[in-house]
Amino acid sequence: MGTIYIDDKAVEFEPGQNVLDAARKAGIDTPYFCYHPALGAAGSCRICAMETVPQKEGEKPRTVMTCSIPAQDGQQFRFKSPKAKQIQKAVVEFYMTNHPNDCPVCDEGGDCHLQDTTISVGHAYRRYDGQKRTMPDQFLGPLVYQTMNRCVTCYRCVRFYQDYALGDDFGAMGSSNHVLFRRTEDGAFDSPFSGNLVSVCPTGVFTDKVYRRKYSRTWMLEKAPSICSGCSVGCNIEVGGREGTLRRVQPNNEASKVNPYFICDRGRYGSHGTESHSRPKYVSEQGKVVKTSPLDALKIALVRAEGHVGILGSVEEDLTTNLALKAIAKEMNAPFSPFISPQQEALTKTAVAANHNAPSVSDIEQSDAVFVVGELTEHAPMLDLAVRQVIKTKKDVYVLHAAPSHLVTALNKLQRGHVKAIAPSQWQDCLTQIKTAVHDGAVEDLWIKDVANALKQAEKPVIIGVAELLNTADISLLNSITESLAPKAKMAIALPSAGSVNAALTAQDNSCAELMTQIESDKIKTLVVVGSDPLNTNHPHWHALHDKLDQLIVIDKVLTQTAHLSDTLLPLAAWPERDGMTINYEGRLQRFSKAFARKTATIDAHDMIETLMKSPETIEQWLTELAPTLPQAGDDGIIIEKDKLKCTELPLEQKTNPPAIQSTQPQVALSKWFGEGYIADHAPEIRSLKPRSSASINSKLAASLNLSNGDQLMIICGDQKLVRPAVISSQVADLTVALNQADMRLLQADIASPLCLERTSELFIDADKKEEIKNIIGSASVIMMGEA
Repeated sequence: MGTIYIDDKAVEFEPGQNVLDAARKAGIDTPYFCYHPALGAAGSCRICAMETVPQKEGEKPRTVMTCSIPAQDGQQFRFKSPKAKQIQKAVVEFYMTNHPNDCPVCDEGGDCHLQDTTISVGHAYRRYDGQKRTMPDQFLGPLVYQTMNRCVTCYRCVRFYQDYALGDDFGAMGSSNHVLFRRTEDGAFDSPFSGNLVSVCPTGVFTDKVYRRKYSRTWMLEKAPSICSGCSVGCNIEVGGREGTLRRVQPNNEASKVNPYFICDRGRYGSHGTESHSRPKYVSEQGKVVKTSPLDALKIALVRAEGHVGILGSVEEDLTTNLALKAIAKEMNAPFSPFISPQQEALTKTAVAANHNAPSVSDIEQSDAVFVVGELTEHAPMLDLAVRQVIKTKKDVYVLHAAPSHLVTALNKLQRGHVKAIAPSQWQDCLTQIKTAVHDGAVEDLWIKDVANALKQAEKPVIIGVAELLNTADISLLNSITESLAPKAKMAIALPSAGSVNAALTAQDNSCAELMTQIESDKIKTLVVVGSDPLNTNHPHWHALHDKLDQLIVIDKVLTQTAHLSDTLLPLAAWPERDGMTINYEGRLQRFSKAFARKTATIDAHDMIETLMKSPETIEQWLTELAPTLPQAGDDGIIIEKDKLKCTELPLEQKTNPPAIQSTQPQVALSKWFGEGYIADHAPEIRSLKPRSSASINSKLAASLNLSNGDQLMIICGDQKLVRPAVISSQVADLTVALNQADMRLLQADIASPLCLERTSELFIDADKKEEIKNIIGSASVIMMGEA
């Protein structure tokens, strides 16, 4: 801690801060363009000028750019000196010579850093009346819109995209007064973080294309702090709505301990899935709209049930909703579970229990060795972005995976040989060997030795696993490795869904098995499903259980396969449309606020509590026991004490060992896309970028089958089979076929399920199979398997 002086005002600074950073944190409104707290400064805009105060006799004042001057104790500067003010005003005037006169209609109006700075430095009139320079715009896909004429050449966009997010398909081109920022060819960005160009740009060069299509001036939006429901990280976001619709999602709270400054594209654009035309907006029974309120319809349906009711919550829902459902079920003497299978329950509770010492995003960024198990980008993009900050500092990062991943691509550019691709059934053996090596045991694999040595030698090692790709034995091994490195090591398991911790804490022991058993034994004839889609899973029991029900009531915010088959369908309020609380992967209790209300009535947890519960105070008591002080919307939340996050140990419903597979037999690996999710799958803009269904294999397996890219591959799993075009990728493990979740459902396959493969030229499928695919993935028309 030291002190500098700006206009004779004492300003304290932290070690490593520059003068501009210290001034901003002290409340001095210093102008800047190229500087960004997360990106540092490029020294290119020259607007943060201050004048030094001479410290020695004969020394003259100097004009310095404060973004590039490290703060040192005793320094003195003049921010309000005539020379500094003249430079600031001249810089803005220079930028405005070519800036278009489109402020009244600019998308950035009201949020424009250039506009604010122009006013603050006092530049009010244009003197330049010559011809303006113009630049060509580029088509950048459905998410980001470009208007190059507004550029002030601050280089923030390139520094974020290339240096921070480690992308390589976007950069600066040209020189002097003709610099363009663009991709080498038109089209959507490759990066899962491209939407942050909208946030880092201080002008309106990059704007939110989805927001443009339903544009509203920013001061007309109904805004509120919220939490992203895209994954278990729980990023702080600001939601903006107007006239009962969601208009914009952007990062909130620059000082956030969860996600300072940035969010991923799934979080920014996936939330618009609640604006899908197919979203349930009215009460419907047997597919026909009924003119009644959702709450009245729910009460009538429950009366018809005559007490034979079960309630299925969701791992996608917030803590408040699952708590309300649990309390209502208790008062009705009905079984409740937020899980759709005993395997999901066992895995989720094991993963939540393992996160007893989980690192924050900041902890990951500051670690000096990271070991990742699974395709992290595709399951928790913001944890991936944190790992990239470690990669770029040349500290050791190792990744064990089976399917293609963006993180592997980024890592291979800077740290060759740090990636190992092996089939999922071999992960357990690999982790066992790493555990042995950490304990200084003998192992032969050099990569495993390198991983163990990096973790042992690091001062702040971090281990990250992806729960959806692991089994309970894998998680236990990762936990054991972390404990061997205690107390310096931390471990995070990226959980399957945003509400995974909420579900784990509200579910009784073996809750899903109990619910399914009661339906099977005809004790339950009415099932209430809230925010879940059990009939769109590869768990075969749910389709048989559905046949035993007299009444299926679905309450949801998107039109799922289960909603399609419901007897009564009721609209559920999405997170931006209600108040609530949730817990992220690290055990951080967070609150979100209602930003806007739909024009049509919806149901939320508070409605159900007020209407259906006799003793709503039980929920408040449960929350008080969990955290005596509850968080406020927009703050960093409250870390819950670890002993309150422990889940009851369950008999492992999931096999702890991978299925027995012959050494020459191919197997399934899950291949996810970073933009998919329960809600995001219904957002048309981001969904339009989703890769078409294919079977990813490596060149060795392709050669054994005499396959080239695009050739049709028949995949057989038990009695099920399908045909997919082959995609040859060097990132796929040997004897592994990487498939998306929809294809795994079609095959009724799990991760590491054994497969038989055949090369085929058959492009079409029979009518019965076509109808089956329609039912499973809700496709309007399926002609070719590759278009499913």
